[in-house]
Amino acid sequence: MEMNQKGFCGSYREEEVTFLMRRLHLNATPLDDRERLIQSGESHYSEMIGPEDAPTRERLRLFRDCLGSNADRMAADICTLADGMAASAEDGDLAVVSIARAGTPVGVLLWHRLREAYPEIAAKHFSISVIRDRGMDYAAVRKIMEIHAPKNLRFVDGWTGKGTIADELTNSISGWKEAPQDLSPGLWVPLDVCGAAEFAASSCDYLIPSTLLGGTLSGLVSRSVLPRGEEGGSEFHGCVPLDSLRRYDLSRWFIEEMMRRLRKIPVGETPPANASAGAPRREVTFRFLDEMLARQNLRDRNRVKLGIGETVRVLLRRKPRCVFLSDSANPVDADLIRRLAALRNVPVETEDGLAFDALAVIADA
Repeated sequence: MEMNQKGFCGSYREEEVTFLMRRLHLNATPLDDRERLIQSGESHYSEMIGPEDAPTRERLRLFRDCLGSNADRMAADICTLADGMAASAEDGDLAVVSIARAGTPVGVLLWHRLREAYPEIAAKHFSISVIRDRGMDYAAVRKIMEIHAPKNLRFVDGWTGKGTIADELTNSISGWKEAPQDLSPGLWVPLDVCGAAEFAASSCDYLIPSTLLGGTLSGLVSRSVLPRGEEGGSEFHGCVPLDSLRRYDLSRWFIEEMMRRLRKIPVGETPPANASAGAPRREVTFRFLDEMLARQNLRDRNRVKLGIGETVRVLLRRKPRCVFLSDSANPVDADLIRRLAALRNVPVETEDGLAFDALAVIADA
């Protein structure tokens, strides 16, 4: 079967992305029930979908404020990422493989930048599922490798937190008997706060605007869903179409707004330096995570989320116990987090010398 018969583009333009995912119908699980099922181990988070409502006026106001303060920085980081990716290309071919769904807007922007700045490279963009503890979607990667050499795949995400997705890619590919030797598990991101990426444009944390709106900025697609027992199967991982939010969708608008900024940035004349801090930063991350677990009397590492992006995601769709901010965090981003926390009645503590600009602790179920 041809690729375009199995993939779909969500609310993006057809040429911008092919989601290699199954569209499923799944009732949303209420937040409290979802937290209880996850923390008790009765269900994996990927077996359920949480409620995703239309963004409120306050959320949209936060998004506009973040766009005003951070969009130019994001545009510069996308351009740096594209320059690095172009320099790595072989045979004039690239498959940008974004991780749905935080990676999808980044992948669309990369595809546009590569197409405009490096017309000699034939770039395609696919978005696939990678799920913590359950691995990457082998069926989707097989499909991409039918038309792209394995060495030309570049896995892309929106940012790193603890490095969970980077580790999942590495473990999935190293444990996959079919994996070609030249299929790299390395993750390419605009922002790598924990040293887990193969290539990053920046390692200095900031709030990426697309973090704030979820599906209405990511093609009207939910996060990944994988029913129990279907790990490693022959079918794509799933997602839930968010058609009920179509009137609130800003996915195409965001791409056009960002591309207006990207086009003002000249193409790099030399390959950019890799901003990932690598293994030393990962050691700092793991040590800091252990310290926070001890302070919060927790054992489950998944209850502590590191970095600004992950903190915002917890405030948007999980049940936070508290949020910590570093005294050195960007004041604009810190203010946005405080405003978002106030909407959820979540306490925020500012602390000197934190190893991350922000972190969130998930509450007991």
